[in-house]
Amino acid sequence: MIKSATADPKNTPATREKILLAARELFAQLGFVGTTTAKIAERASVNEALIFRHFPTKKDLYTAILRAQIDREDSVGLVRAAECTALPVEDALKLVAERYLCGHDPVFLRLYYHSALEQHELAQEFYDQFVSRFMLAVEQLLQRGVDEGIFRPLDLPLVGHAFTGMFRSYVLTQELFPGPAFTRPLKEVAATFCDIFLAGIRR
Repeated sequence: MIKSATADPKNTPATREKILLAARELFAQLGFVGTTTAKIAERASVNEALIFRHFPTKKDLYTAILRAQIDREDSVGLVRAAECTALPVEDALKLVAERYLCGHDPVFLRLYYHSALEQHELAQEFYDQFVSRFMLAVEQLLQRGVDEGIFRPLDLPLVGHAFTGMFRSYVLTQELFPGPAFTRPLKEVAATFCDIFLAGIRR
């Protein structure tokens, strides 16, 4: 008698998560093109056929990883910080900075840049669904500062990229070239960058 997929003790949510974790690590190391389902199966210690029970295609697997990143608590918290209206605008920006640095995921960072360099459509999808929303929220936060007379009128999209670019550059360099230069506490780094940034845009 042939067992159904639902009856297979290996065909469980825990197995699915193990596959996702292995795939995430390999996509980060090798990119989408360089990662095969055979390599994922080997890393996850599962039969390759089991991968296709959970994810019919490699694209489905990749999409699940991106979806999980968007729904990740740190990602949700980052966007909420940028969309925060309860805090004074400068405090909200400092919260964004702290959450950006303290919540970044180095494995996903490599995965995302791999996919972007490969010009994979799913990298654009992640940008459209998460990055663009976050950047818009940062611009709106900066606009609130302008409207309240705290910040000088500036090109807000460029200012937003300058703000997030400080942190993006720091975490990327930290990941690619780890060393003594990156031993400072991340909250301290966030506070220093914010002080520099705010000093440059205040009226």
